Amino acid sequence: MRGVIVADDLTGANASGVLLKKIGLSVCSLFRLAGATAHQSDVLAYSTASRGLPPEEAFRRVRDAFLQLKEGGVFFNKRIDSTLRGNIGAEIDGALAALGDEFTAIVVPAYPDSGRIVANRTMLVNGMLLTESDAGRDPKMPVASDDVVALIAQQTRHAVRYVSLKDLAQDMGSLAAAVRDAAKEARVLIFDAVRNEDVQKIAKATLQSGCHVLTVDPGPLTMQFVYEMQVKEKREQKVLLVIGSVTATTKRQIADLLQKRRVFFVDMHVGEFFERERRAAEIRRVIDKIGSAVDDEDVLLLTTTPLSDEKPLDLQATARELGVTPEHVSCVLSATLAEAAGEILEQNGKLEGVYCSGGDITIALLERLDADGIAVRDEVLPLAVYGRILGGRLPKLRIVTKGGMIGSDDAIGLCLEKIAKDIAL
Repeated sequence: MRGVIVADDLTGANASGVLLKKIGLSVCSLFRLAGATAHQSDVLAYSTASRGLPPEEAFRRVRDAFLQLKEGGVFFNKRIDSTLRGNIGAEIDGALAALGDEFTAIVVPAYPDSGRIVANRTMLVNGMLLTESDAGRDPKMPVASDDVVALIAQQTRHAVRYVSLKDLAQDMGSLAAAVRDAAKEARVLIFDAVRNEDVQKIAKATLQSGCHVLTVDPGPLTMQFVYEMQVKEKREQKVLLVIGSVTATTKRQIADLLQKRRVFFVDMHVGEFFERERRAAEIRRVIDKIGSAVDDEDVLLLTTTPLSDEKPLDLQATARELGVTPEHVSCVLSATLAEAAGEILEQNGKLEGVYCSGGDITIALLERLDADGIAVRDEVLPLAVYGRILGGRLPKLRIVTKGGMIGSDDAIGLCLEKIAKDIAL
């Protein structure tokens, strides 16, 4: 997944680069072109330092940057200021001149999370017109118009087409067709967008259109576009879900997941766990069953959670029957589930992540893998943590840990999405 970002200043290159880092790509931010392609990263972000230069010089710098960096690239971004300062039109022209006649610029100036939106061609910054905001009145580089389409059309040599919020309300197939048709008539397409969902829909439709595109934005469009590319290329990794919780919350979350996506699941028979040979046979059964499905399935669930109206194992009664403590019974359940999960993870190198529900299960699995712990990377939702396994037999394996009573019905889906987005080592 090799990409190129060309920005008009270094902070802009960094800002767009960090958004791509969030979806797992490695990024180098450069201010020298010499030797740039020698850097081993997924994305090269380069600053032309051209925001305040004459348009002709900005055109030349951007064109030269793309000419040098474009070889082997699979996505290209001309990063623009989120308040439309600089030589936007000239720099779009420079990028298109380098990339070739088959490329179309997809311009989405909106950055909803930063209060920048575009509605009816008009940019608003935190609810006020761009020209009335501090950015619009910048003493060094004021912006002359709130009309995004007029502003860029005055600066570019190419024909421009505008795509409104009303156009965005079309179904995805119609919007993709509209993008494809507009690209035949104009090389610069400028979009309204007021929500992150709008930006995401533009990205999906653009990818579905099949056009060769240069994304032109302050960052969000490119992040969404690249993420959709990853999904299309099946870069969502194969994940093993290991769930032993018997809470009603967990059962609802599993049910929600099974309704929304394809999941291959195997439920372990906990009644087999307390006799040595039967336990070993049960572990082997589930290992073989999941192992046979890894090539064809992306999400695999191994669980001791009753998925029907079946009652969970009665710890107290089982403990009395075996003459042990309820804690011992609980440890047997966790250790057996973790033993099977650990063996599955070790045998199947295609599994790139694991989701563990419950602290006991997580500890048992880490012990089974001889891990030292977890390198915490992010919070998926309150009390659900994403990270990488430290040391042991599977170092750097992606992992999400979550309590059995934590989260809404879509919690497991959110955790899977987090694992899928982080694809960089």
